[in-house]
Amino acid sequence: MAIITSRTNENGSISFIYERCNSCGLCVKICKDFSLIMENNKPVVSDHPVFGCIACGQCMAVCPQDAIEISGREMSVDDRIDLSEMKNKSSYEQLKNLMIGRRSIRDFKDKEVGEELIEKIIEAAISAPMGLPPSDVHLVVIKGKAKVHEFSFDVLDYFRKIRWLFSVPMIWIWRLAGKEAYQLMKSFAQPMYQFFADTKNKGEDYLLYDAPLVMYFSASPYSDPADPFIPATYAMLAAESLGLGSCMIGSIHPTIRYGAKKLKRKWNLPAKSPSGIVVIFGHPKYKYKSGIRRSFAGVTFFTN
Repeated sequence: MAIITSRTNENGSISFIYERCNSCGLCVKICKDFSLIMENNKPVVSDHPVFGCIACGQCMAVCPQDAIEISGREMSVDDRIDLSEMKNKSSYEQLKNLMIGRRSIRDFKDKEVGEELIEKIIEAAISAPMGLPPSDVHLVVIKGKAKVHEFSFDVLDYFRKIRWLFSVPMIWIWRLAGKEAYQLMKSFAQPMYQFFADTKNKGEDYLLYDAPLVMYFSASPYSDPADPFIPATYAMLAAESLGLGSCMIGSIHPTIRYGAKKLKRKWNLPAKSPSGIVVIFGHPKYKYKSGIRRSFAGVTFFTN
């Protein structure tokens, strides 16, 4: 039985080119579904997998002889990328420096983001890991300052329709959800939405900060709730490497998740999406001289 997602209801199909196979068994060792077994000193497809091939591509990627081909579940042999041809692999220090230097950018030059840069960002984001292949992440790209402004004001109009949720009586009701929820609503959500309403009345966009590019990553009900945040992070790091700035906007998806039908239809957003995140991009208006050290709330180790 295949694991069903919004994109597929079938298993992947694994085939071998035995003329190339050297029977090393790496594909069998790497497959955690037990879709492959060794039989008569050669790998074959098992009759008793855990789920059936999900087309993760692990066996095809590990094979040193290119003797495995996967088809189905939105995958084909054409999706295999030869890593030996890749050059200029980043070192840990290069990657760490990129991460430390990245800041959340909310001030942008009056300059559009070119198509080539957008394609590179998407290409990097697509490479992100996912809970279950094929990826069930839906991406909406809103390009151009005017179009972003239109989307932002549509969202703010919806915020205004549900402003009763952030009224004083409703904030008190949030006490029933626990102290933390009440404190967040009172100290963060309520003043934030009031600020959005006041500035929107002046024609100012403090939701998406007049950014020239927006990417909205959202999950389907079949996917892991973490799935949108991983490609969004990849996209931000890719943007940083390309000289662009970015910032995650976390207030939109939780607010429109259970409603906003007209807004979702207009902007081709999934009607049902358990999680999602908006990221804004643009050419930074200011240059930062320093990075800022961050920390976790705590780190606990368990060792032998």
